[in-house]
Amino acid sequence: MIPEGYAPLTSMGEGAIAKVIKCLDTRTGDFVALKILKDITDEEDIKRLGVEIESISRVRHPNIVTFITHGNVGDSPYVVMEWLEGETLRDLLEREETLSLRTLVDTVLQILNALEACHKKSIVHRDLKPENVMLTGPQGNQIKLIDFGMAKILLDGVDLTIDGQLFGTPQYLAPERITGSVKATEQTDIYSLGIMIYEMAAGFRPFDGDDAQTILKEHLTVRPKPLMSVTSGELANPILNQLVRRMMRQTPDQRPSATALLSEFRRLRHTLLGNKTR
Repeated sequence: MIPEGYAPLTSMGEGAIAKVIKCLDTRTGDFVALKILKDITDEEDIKRLGVEIESISRVRHPNIVTFITHGNVGDSPYVVMEWLEGETLRDLLEREETLSLRTLVDTVLQILNALEACHKKSIVHRDLKPENVMLTGPQGNQIKLIDFGMAKILLDGVDLTIDGQLFGTPQYLAPERITGSVKATEQTDIYSLGIMIYEMAAGFRPFDGDDAQTILKEHLTVRPKPLMSVTSGELANPILNQLVRRMMRQTPDQRPSATALLSEFRRLRHTLLGNKTR
């Protein structure tokens, strides 16, 4: 069933609990993305969609997918978001393997802008990975952070997180998510972004393999090779190497904030632009 006022055009994907449909908003003429639960059998599925709705409705930012409305069709909850034309960062990495240093820095700056906006609203994404970063816009270089279904929100001291289970993608999980020793904080997202930057520069993830348990153990016990040692040319940048090392520290409190990283990546971008003009 489709909510009144929306004409379905194309089914864009179907997961275990929800499907996403491209629709025409018949009142505005805009294309929208309708995400609707398929089958209400699990209260946690309903709660997860509720967390996503709460997250994206609380943060309005150019680098975060825009919330439009939500409701129920019969017993099925749904959320309507802006339609994003483009590809994911994963699509780009599969095609290009690595990014130029300038493209990498511009991409990271936009992700950090999105994270800073989320963190100021006490929202931790908790599932940062290239699949959840959309590249949109006429040039395909505007970043939109998507999929807040695993987000953590603290509202008036009430934790709306779905806890008690380990959600997320093993290759990008911060150590504290794996051990459960510390609840997810803003620095949890910073660790995941550090993994993503490593991948964008080196062409591979520092912790990977076919076995999830092995990957999780590596996060806790293995120190990845320095980025400088697995990159070449402009990507073997000592400043980038140092930033990634700090972002991937085992102890959350030792990782920089999104705001601090914005300043440092802007400084790196300024340096790159300066070198181009010489």
